[in-house]
Amino acid sequence: MATKRISIALLSIFLTLTAFAASKDLEKDITMVSYEQGWLDYNGTLALKNNTNKEIKNVVFLITYLDMSGKELDYEEFSKSVSIAPGMTKKLDIPAYEHNRNYHYYKSKNSITGTPAFKIKFKLKDYSVEEGSEDSIDGVSYGKYDYESSTDYDGITFTIAFILLFVIGITVGLYVLVAVMAQNRNRSVVVWLLLSFIATPLLMIFILLVIGNNNNYNGNHYDRK
Repeated sequence: MATKRISIALLSIFLTLTAFAASKDLEKDITMVSYEQGWLDYNGTLALKNNTNKEIKNVVFLITYLDMSGKELDYEEFSKSVSIAPGMTKKLDIPAYEHNRNYHYYKSKNSITGTPAFKIKFKLKDYSVEEGSEDSIDGVSYGKYDYESSTDYDGITFTIAFILLFVIGITVGLYVLVAVMAQNRNRSVVVWLLLSFIATPLLMIFILLVIGNNNNYNGNHYDRK
């Protein structure tokens, strides 16, 4: 008797879940309202609308990335923990597409001419699935805190690298300027570069501006005064 009751209970649960699954319309229940991703953004912002009369807690969806001619470039499947009230729209972030190559969504306003543009296609795979503590991308799970920390770290690393390259470029440019100024003033490029290393190129530039041309240069040697 007990076994029969358990079987009936399990059958009821199965039928309930089946009926719920059958009531889902993955084409209409959740739709994408908008998407934003500028050329410097680390995340894209997706706005999803709940078109049902019940609250939706979790969504699984597929994003297909397209070039401006409509050709498929890539795709990613996302599982996001989110709560969307009936009839309401909720924004959520996903990793930016090709951030390192400065791609931007073609409708985004905060982009510059010349950076690659793309379109996206949204497809709902499932919703109100079992809630997890982690988001997944292409089947690989990422803790939310760890992923955001990694994103911040990447941003700091990029900034430091950019500053270092800028400083190195300015420094090399100053030495080149010293060499050009020395040559134009009929003075030894090697000597003035060595002096720049001993002192600073800025000081040598100032001195070269003050002393002017070497009028004693005869074409074979430099004045050594």
